[in-house]
Amino acid sequence: MRRLRWWAIAGAALVLLAFGAAEQSGAYWRAESKIGGDIIRSGTLALRVGGASSQVSNYVFDAFGGADLAPSAVVQKPLTVRNAGDVTMYYRLQNVRQSSAALPLSLQIWLVGAESGCPASAAPGGTALYSGAMAGAQVPGAPAWAPTLAPGANAVWCLRATIGAAAVPNTSTTVTFDFLASSS
Repeated sequence: MRRLRWWAIAGAALVLLAFGAAEQSGAYWRAESKIGGDIIRSGTLALRVGGASSQVSNYVFDAFGGADLAPSAVVQKPLTVRNAGDVTMYYRLQNVRQSSAALPLSLQIWLVGAESGCPASAAPGGTALYSGAMAGAQVPGAPAWAPTLAPGANAVWCLRATIGAAAVPNTSTTVTFDFLASSS
């Protein structure tokens, strides 16, 4: 009987060893591949706005306004957008904020070839990008982007603001244009 018990224990151990090995067996595969001489580089994304001769990251657009303007009065000025980085830039006018809703303004935007394509009072030549309310404007609407700009390239936008007929007399507003840029 004692011998049978040892055979039973030995058989059980062998079964446990077989199942335990099967349960725990696995193969770890590893492969390597070298990339031949490629270098990963970071880039610089930098959007600048302003006039034709100078663009900055926080531009005060003093020329885009006026005093004692009546309803239906129009102010039209060019704004240069430049890719000051070293990667291709996707960009859009993300939002326009007004400090006072008591002065309703409409906005029209054209993409023109040069600042001369945006005269002070005549209709601009170029591609129309937007026509609508100034507050909340997004040009072009997300998820679209304006035409891409290569590093160092410029785009000139012609902006036209028109004072609405319901403008409250002796009211002023400030307007903030927020741009968004991406490299992919």
